[in-house]
Amino acid sequence: MIMQVNIQLDERDVARAQRLTGIEDVQQLVPEVLRRFSQLEAAMRLIRMGGTMPDFEIPPRRRPEDPEHGGPAPG
Repeated sequence: MIMQVNIQLDERDVARAQRLTGIEDVQQLVPEVLRRFSQLEAAMRLIRMGGTMPDFEIPPRRRPEDPEHGGPAPG
């Protein structure tokens, strides 16, 4: 779903975001910056939760059995 909005942006902020992302077109820049910001906030949220479950046991990592898809080779 596409949402059309009319926003006012500081030219310095836009220029900095363009430099950092390499995206010159503002129509492409704004959605990409929103996606990246959301990912960053989600990651920060996980980091903040890091110490809230001290008794949590990390489950063992499983490896696929199929060697064609990254699993261990037979033998």
